[in-house]
Amino acid sequence: MLGGTRFVGRHIVEECLRRGDDVTVLYRGRSPSPFAGLVRHVLTDRRAPTTEATTVLAEPWDGVIDTSAGDVDDLRPVLPLLGNVNQYILLSTCGVYRRASARHGLTERAPTIAADASHPVRASATRKLRCERYLRRRLDRINVTLLIARLGLVIGRYDDSARLAYWLEHALRGGDVLVPMDDRQPVQLIDASDVAHFLRDAVNQQLAGVVNVAGARTTARTLVDTVLTRASRAVTPFRVGEDFALTHRLQPWTEVPLWLPTSSPELALMSVNNSRAASAGLTLRPLPDSVTDALGWQALRRGWSQRWLDHAREQDLIHRWRG
Repeated sequence: MLGGTRFVGRHIVEECLRRGDDVTVLYRGRSPSPFAGLVRHVLTDRRAPTTEATTVLAEPWDGVIDTSAGDVDDLRPVLPLLGNVNQYILLSTCGVYRRASARHGLTERAPTIAADASHPVRASATRKLRCERYLRRRLDRINVTLLIARLGLVIGRYDDSARLAYWLEHALRGGDVLVPMDDRQPVQLIDASDVAHFLRDAVNQQLAGVVNVAGARTTARTLVDTVLTRASRAVTPFRVGEDFALTHRLQPWTEVPLWLPTSSPELALMSVNNSRAASAGLTLRPLPDSVTDALGWQALRRGWSQRWLDHAREQDLIHRWRG
């Protein structure tokens, strides 16, 4: 594992351990490892591998799962050190697709964005796309199976993005909640444990190519109602509508996560075709089960990100909407 101590990587390591695998984690140490005594740890900066890391990378591996490559500079020092590797799995993102609607959702053959990091919103995705292309060129030369797993929007325990946590914390806190989303807005979420199970199976199958690892489509109404109901608190949602919210300069996604206005091109990323993954064995937990699990995690780590909508302003907007 390159990475493996945070969110999706942590789920993957847990799944491997559950199956009795021997796991080695190469990580920088910025996030403490929860796997002390359970896996072999190699503390290293992947951009400047230590002598120990160099030796470990040269060992034979059934699979290398790369959760932490964010740019080509993360790959250049590592790839020449790899020895006998059967399969390399890169965790990428569905954000590499162009924001164009597709009748049956964005498939693996859909056009990708330009590999130009100048776009402030899509810079991370463009760097991932360059990683994909670099790996294709390099691994093809040495006959290593490459699987590019383009992840959709992932939720679950250990999620440090706080996107779903915004709604979880509202539900746990109780009281009045401002909901700006259109009830019919599509939302597509996948549980990190489902991602981990699928990718571990992909090692056994030697799955290759590109695969969209995304969840089932639902609606904003269903998601919010599920979160508020599962928390079992006294919560009153105020569905103010996006026109009201935009008029009052509420910022979609950056102030209220998971909210995308009906005119947003980003909605295309909530319509990802996951049929190839499903054919290869991807199974999905029911949304209520994922939400219940995430609520349990949030209840232990209670916190509010300062980048989200301020509580006082939220209550003021609700007051204005009520007249």
